[in-house]
Amino acid sequence: MVTRTQAVNLNISKKMKKLIILTTICFAVITTVAQEQADIEVSYNYKHFHRTGKEQNHQMILLANAVSSKFFNPETEYVDSLEYTPDGKEIYNQMKMAAFTSGNMKSVPQRRVPMYIFKSKERGETDVYDGINVMMFRFTEPYGIQNWEISDSTKNILGYECTMATCDWRGRHWTAWFSPEIPIQDGPWKLSGLPGLILEASENSGQHVFSATGVQMTPRQITPVLNENNYEKTDRMTMLKVLRKFEDNPEAGLSTALGIGITVKDGIKFDKTLDFLETDYR
Repeated sequence: MVTRTQAVNLNISKKMKKLIILTTICFAVITTVAQEQADIEVSYNYKHFHRTGKEQNHQMILLANAVSSKFFNPETEYVDSLEYTPDGKEIYNQMKMAAFTSGNMKSVPQRRVPMYIFKSKERGETDVYDGINVMMFRFTEPYGIQNWEISDSTKNILGYECTMATCDWRGRHWTAWFSPEIPIQDGPWKLSGLPGLILEASENSGQHVFSATGVQMTPRQITPVLNENNYEKTDRMTMLKVLRKFEDNPEAGLSTALGIGITVKDGIKFDKTLDFLETDYR
């Protein structure tokens, strides 16, 4: 006698079963290299702008405990997990081929925000992985706590009473809203050091805005970057200057990185007033 569950399973295609199995394996790989457990998981919407001036919104995740945290884009980590194993690479290539055939390349997972930020109070260091397209970098810098000025202004975010704080840091003026109700002194990106979790942060030009969309307790592990060798070791200032040069002339940057001639379509204009999260490299 075939049960209802068995009947459902029989209707799943072999290809889909393989994808499910390999996806499970990929996330199992992430778990096996776990370093420590987070206490809290925070989802943020990261609003920023493409070099063409188009607004973009991407989900970011903060996994944090009292002494360590990881800030990343889950889609980027998913792609990295697929590319970590030969079987995963095969599945990812199949996904890209299927999307190309159907004319829907947007359906393929991408490293849309190739950023990982690891903050460690115990080591007094922040590990950064970031880049653009094929230009990927990593570096370690001292754990930096911003010099915040806390105000009397308050507002409610996701049901938590939040207090406003401001600071000037690495070329930008930041306004953050933190909740003392959540005693994790952390926040999105490199922002931290307030007496409570930062649920919202924006810089005064409006080019970069982090807004919490959900907060929950979690047993998830704070895992390292899987494909660390894909990132060239450098320092913060060098990375920012190289990426700025690329943003100012992406055609030349891609041609150099790929070793082939690249031509940008006519009519595409880049907004050079847009800049990175840190602007003190200029």
